[in-house]
Amino acid sequence: MRVSAAADLPHSIMRNNNMSAINHVVEELAPALKELTAYLAVSSQSEAFDFFSHIQQRLGQVTKEEELLEVFIMMSMMAFQGFRLDPMASMLADQILAHAEQVSHTFSADSSSVN
Repeated sequence: MRVSAAADLPHSIMRNNNMSAINHVVEELAPALKELTAYLAVSSQSEAFDFFSHIQQRLGQVTKEEELLEVFIMMSMMAFQGFRLDPMASMLADQILAHAEQVSHTFSADSSSVN
């Protein structure tokens, strides 16, 4: 899975077309989350499936930067959920979390340069 970084987007696009950038991030993360939840379903990892299905649902409802960052915060709480992922699920989740972290830093850096 190749998920491009929001850092790949020019800062002017991020600043001037924030909704477009948010839609771009959602469009990139949605298939990755779909792949992870599908894997979790067939591998009988029900607690993790429930957790990531909820995140997938929330991602589909994102309309602004704050909501996207809230989804990222929810994802970062995975370690505190009490379930263990098998190696494949862990790899998929790690890719999603790494991308979310990178996007979060990009949005944070972009908003601090505007203020």
